[in-house]
Amino acid sequence: MKHTTKILKATLTILVLLFVTVFTVTTKASLSADESTDGEQQKKTVKYSKFFDEKKHWCDALVITCTDFRFTTATQEFINDRLGLKGKYDYISIPGSIRNLMDSKTRDLVLNTFGVSFRLHHVKRVVILAHQDCTIGYGGSKSFTEPEVEYKTICKDLKKARRLFGIKFPHLRVDLYYGTVYNNEDKRIYNFKQIL
Repeated sequence: MKHTTKILKATLTILVLLFVTVFTVTTKASLSADESTDGEQQKKTVKYSKFFDEKKHWCDALVITCTDFRFTTATQEFINDRLGLKGKYDYISIPGSIRNLMDSKTRDLVLNTFGVSFRLHHVKRVVILAHQDCTIGYGGSKSFTEPEVEYKTICKDLKKARRLFGIKFPHLRVDLYYGTVYNNEDKRIYNFKQIL
């Protein structure tokens, strides 16, 4: 378990650093297009900074989910259709959802990564989705004595995540959801329950 946790932390750190590097390079390249000195070239260049200056509508929410492929499609449908956020949210999918936010060693790195959305896209709401049988973050359902214990453990972490966001970003609304799946004959039924 400790070895898996170390691998997970190392993987998350690498992904975050890669994201920040790509974002920084892309932003510098985009903004440098505005600084062209050739008059002819400048007329043809898209003014990216003008887009940000004139943009009146920003991203409504930041959605944080787990990378578990079993929930990917259902999660997207839930966010787009039931929450009505289609085309209006940043999406961060990381192994174990907010599990690394619970670890004091990786907490600041995770919060700073999320902070990019808040600063650049003026996000006012965070939607965090966790789910049953999360093998990456919690070792799966088999790690718990019963489903109720699993549910309470993950809900406790979701509520702690909301408190941590409230400390770092007090202006944000944070909505929490817990996803489950049931097999009904040959069909899977997904449910996302809001955690208050």
